[in-house]
Amino acid sequence: MMSPWMRKLLIGAGVFVLLIAAVLTYLVATFDPNAYKGLAVDWMKTHRQRTLVIDGPIKLAVFPRLAVEVSRVKLSEKNRLDEFLSLDEAALSVAVLPLLRQQVVVDSVRAKGLRVLFQRDAKGGSNLDDFMQGEPKAEPSDKSSTPLRFDVSSIQLEDLRLSLRDEQGKLAGDISLASLTTGRLADGVESPVKLKARLGLTAPAVQGDLDGSTQLKLDLANKGVTLKDMALAWKGKLPGTEAVDARLRGTLALDGANGTMRAEKVELVGDAGLGTLRLVNSSLTVEAFAYDPGNQALQLGKLRIKLGGTSSGHPLNLNLDWPELVVQRDSLTGSPLSGQLSLAGPTSIDASFKTAAPSGSFERIVVPNVESTLKGRSGPRNVEGTVRATLLLQPAKGALALEGLNTQLQLHEPSLQPLAVTLQGTADASSQVANWALKGQINGNPYTSEGKAILATTPMTLNVTARFDSLDLNRLLPPSTTAPAASGPSSGGAAADTPVDLSALRSLQGKFDLKIGQFAYQTYRIADVVFAATLDGGMLRVSQLSGKAWGGSFVANAFADARASRLALAGNASGVNVNALLKDVAQKDILEGTGRVVVDVDSAGRSVNELKSRLQGKAALQLRDGAIKGVNLAKSLRQARATLGLKGGDEVQKANRTEKTDFSELSATFAIHQGVARNNDLDMKSPFLRLGGDGALDIGKGRIDYTARATVASTSKGQDGADLAALKGLTIPVHLTGPFEAMDWRIRWSAITAQALKTEVGGKLEQQAKDRLRDKLGLPGAASPASGAASGQRLEDAAKDKLKDKLKGIFK
Repeated sequence: MMSPWMRKLLIGAGVFVLLIAAVLTYLVATFDPNAYKGLAVDWMKTHRQRTLVIDGPIKLAVFPRLAVEVSRVKLSEKNRLDEFLSLDEAALSVAVLPLLRQQVVVDSVRAKGLRVLFQRDAKGGSNLDDFMQGEPKAEPSDKSSTPLRFDVSSIQLEDLRLSLRDEQGKLAGDISLASLTTGRLADGVESPVKLKARLGLTAPAVQGDLDGSTQLKLDLANKGVTLKDMALAWKGKLPGTEAVDARLRGTLALDGANGTMRAEKVELVGDAGLGTLRLVNSSLTVEAFAYDPGNQALQLGKLRIKLGGTSSGHPLNLNLDWPELVVQRDSLTGSPLSGQLSLAGPTSIDASFKTAAPSGSFERIVVPNVESTLKGRSGPRNVEGTVRATLLLQPAKGALALEGLNTQLQLHEPSLQPLAVTLQGTADASSQVANWALKGQINGNPYTSEGKAILATTPMTLNVTARFDSLDLNRLLPPSTTAPAASGPSSGGAAADTPVDLSALRSLQGKFDLKIGQFAYQTYRIADVVFAATLDGGMLRVSQLSGKAWGGSFVANAFADARASRLALAGNASGVNVNALLKDVAQKDILEGTGRVVVDVDSAGRSVNELKSRLQGKAALQLRDGAIKGVNLAKSLRQARATLGLKGGDEVQKANRTEKTDFSELSATFAIHQGVARNNDLDMKSPFLRLGGDGALDIGKGRIDYTARATVASTSKGQDGADLAALKGLTIPVHLTGPFEAMDWRIRWSAITAQALKTEVGGKLEQQAKDRLRDKLGLPGAASPASGAASGQRLEDAAKDKLKDKLKGIFK
């Protein structure tokens, strides 16, 4: 039986508990947390200069869990009314008694409809800085106190969105979380996690859906996390790739405090598109991987890479196998690495590579005798060769290097002499930077290249210097990439357009310095090439582009802007064969001569035709000893006698490539606006003709509308010379119209006839007036043509004498 005092003690304890319960019940029943909304709003305004709005009710529970629920909450940016955060509803419950033992035991976390905007400028200032500052922390009174223990029973999140505008981190876009559910989250406890999320980042370009589940275990003391039994799926695009459909399985463990990483039975399988490369059912598998820099340990077991798919629609396969690598400080054991690569189609490759067994230590893993042999074909061209090097790995630094690189390639094409290419040098790379120093020969012509790639920047930064004694890209590149564009007469329909895509300029930045003794590409043959340029923010600035070509030399600068799809060029060429220049640059054969060409033009557009139609700027020509092709103007004018006799009229003739009008000098300037080049100062001279004119050349439409005005300066002897003599002193209009490739030209014979008649009638009237004057003066009639000039002088002298006599009579 229970003793009386024990019974009294239990009764007293029960009464005390009932009393406490009654007091708590009264407090919860009578306490209204909504009455404190104003305090929260005022505190936020006073201490954070933000506007807090709580439109929904606040619900509060005290025991056995401290629970709070809020809804329809909005918070503004600091000192602005712009929205920083909005929340549809959220609930948090925490066990009360564990707080007394310095433990945080959260029963549940629920949130729905959360929207947060994070902004940070290039200097690091963000819209969270006022929250991060807080109040000064007091020094802890007991440094041996036990840290708070984290323990959350479950988390349920729905419809969350984080908007990023981070200039310093170069992040922009939205991260949306459709749902996230977890079990218990506590130190050392394994918990199931399921999530569905969507990423819509524009910088970097990461857009797609992430879906999956895993078993999550936290290691709070070591800032570690383990993801076991991962089953994650991604569909979308990643930087440089598109149409990615990937699945990740296995176990990953990270230890942030010690920098270790462990993986077991990891398999990455999926499809992806990288430009013209399409990967299908490709995979990367690792049976075991462990990295422990503190203990200088590295383990790799059964690494296999299998890539399958197509390149430009043709089958592609790559296999790589590294069975084992075990490193423990200065001890290293491992197996050789081997693999194969094959590509079918018009451009085919069949390559294999292998190594000897690795050696070295954790600080420096040496993979010797890396050797690759390859055979390939591109159209009629065969390629074969070998690549040899020693591969160095530095796991602690995350770096690798190639030493003793020696590449030998031979290119064979039936119509050309064999081409031999050699390459020697070194290269190294880390997660931050890559460097190379290379040299070699192309058919005995030496070249060198040095450079640095800074991988940590976005986009990657390249600083490249290269020197070539001779570089013939027609021999090195596949034939399809070096074939010049065909040109021919216009069919009268709309010409096929070619897109112009400058977006590649956004993927790099840096400086480029290139010098080439002899350069060949398509029809271009250029000596002493100098190319100096910088690339930054999608803008390519070519500060110098010079060389010797077309029998002369040229110097220019250029600009390309990927943001506005804009191109600009300013330069001049001196002593050049303009016919060869036009054939190479514009595929036109309309003008001959040697001299100077000046251009200063710019345009914007996303296709060749659009660039032509928006061309702006100016140009000038100064040529000597050349010809305008398509018409022999002197020959046509010699046929004018019948027309002058009013037996003919204007006649349209087609340009003939075999005909041409020679000149000793030609100069002209052009003002270009919206793709139309206008000229009004043409000055062409030849032994027989002087030519001026005005009109327009529509570069965008490829048409001409120009009126040239020819004057016969002198004539040759013979029958043809007599024909031209009849035109001497007349201005002869010639109208050129139609497409550049098939111009029509029309000599305006009717205008010439009108001039001739006017001149002839005017001469007859003048002669009649002279005859009447002779009769009045009492002079003899007109003499023969041989004495015409002397007779005219006598007539003038006699008229003066008569006038003097008349004046004398007036003043007598």
